[in-house]
Amino acid sequence: MKDFQHPFLESMSSLENKVDQLMKEYRVRRIKDPEFVILDNSDFMEMFKISAKTVQNWRDEGLIEYAQVKGKIYYKRLSSN
Repeated sequence: MKDFQHPFLESMSSLENKVDQLMKEYRVRRIKDPEFVILDNSDFMEMFKISAKTVQNWRDEGLIEYAQVKGKIYYKRLSSN
């Protein structure tokens, strides 16, 4: 039997996704000095609307600066402008 999800729960899920997106944007804009804004890999890809492979190519070619901490990749906002 296929799982049925009540329309209210679907709406709540959609609302939760939108709130998450707004919170990401808020965190980026909250800090006025771009020197202190750090983006993770998914935020970076979303900002530029590019794939993970494109980001990897840019890193490999030295086009963008990044730091890797415990397997997670981060970018300074300045280098992504």
